[in-house]
Amino acid sequence: MPHLHLHPLIVHFPIALFITALGAEILSLIFKKNTLHKVAYCNYFFGILGAITAVLSAWRDNMFLKHPVFYTHRNLAYITLIVASISGAILLLIKRKSPKALRILFFFSLLTVVTLVSITAFYGGKLVYEYGVGVEE
Repeated sequence: MPHLHLHPLIVHFPIALFITALGAEILSLIFKKNTLHKVAYCNYFFGILGAITAVLSAWRDNMFLKHPVFYTHRNLAYITLIVASISGAILLLIKRKSPKALRILFFFSLLTVVTLVSITAFYGGKLVYEYGVGVEE
């Protein structure tokens, strides 16, 4: 029985959650709807949980290749997870103290994390489509 690779199944969720969070936050700013901000905020934290799961699934799948593109992908994934986790913790700490500061920090955290996750995904796709990583022969 072939090994079930979980990483490709899981990794798309945090990507979608972070991008959805950014879209919802932009719409909340345009239409001045706090409900959309709450949607963005929840998606961001589920994205963090998904990113943790994606990294753990890569470890579980024993994805330790010796290739420069892999190292770039892996290191960007770690940086993305660290930035998202630290910003998430800070957001939780300031949520009640300064709602205006929260919105500003949240927006820039989203921009940063979506940029990082997009670049990370680019290198992940490069591993699959250009180098055939994970493709059965």
